[in-house]
Amino acid sequence: MKKVWLYLLFFLSPLIPIAFYLLVAGPSLDSYSASIAFGVYTFVLVSNQFYFASMPNWLTKALGTKTVRSLHGSFPLLILALALLHALLKLSNGFILTDGQALLGVVAFFLFLIGTISALLLFAQTLLTQFPWFSTFRTRIYTITKLTYKKVRAMHNLMVVAGILALMHIMIASTSALAYNPWGASILVVWMLYTLLSYLNYRLAGRKGKGTK
Repeated sequence: MKKVWLYLLFFLSPLIPIAFYLLVAGPSLDSYSASIAFGVYTFVLVSNQFYFASMPNWLTKALGTKTVRSLHGSFPLLILALALLHALLKLSNGFILTDGQALLGVVAFFLFLIGTISALLLFAQTLLTQFPWFSTFRTRIYTITKLTYKKVRAMHNLMVVAGILALMHIMIASTSALAYNPWGASILVVWMLYTLLSYLNYRLAGRKGKGTK
């Protein structure tokens, strides 16, 4: 039962900042409001990715290390789909991709896409890794591209840059103006910064641990 509540927490908690953003956007439930909702939901899921990657002790004790890693590996495709839907709804409402704010979102999307592909194809443990042909496929990719595990990890870490760009993207949105939406914007900024710092601390702690061996 405890696990169910934790899953609900991660899936439903984005509804809190979404509510604040929709109050600012207006009461009408249209494609514009839907684009905002999908954008905020996607942003929270991206933040959660850094939190899962930091392997917090309380969460690994509650769900198990394998489950936390599985959650981290399961969300990227959903995030990409929701981000794409967010962009399409924005375009249908007259927004353009050449706008500065939109460009930040586009670059963040493609960096996240590169990070996701590098993980799913080259080092993440997924359902595909259970098949011998996929292991052969991975080996061939490494051989043909001359990639190393270190380089692939660096590609995956582009998601950190994507997260920072996503933060910039959402903060210059009109609905994020602190004068009109202090609670919604503050929740998103604080959560993203906290998860990024948690991930950075996890990575630095890991490197220090290796250095002491």
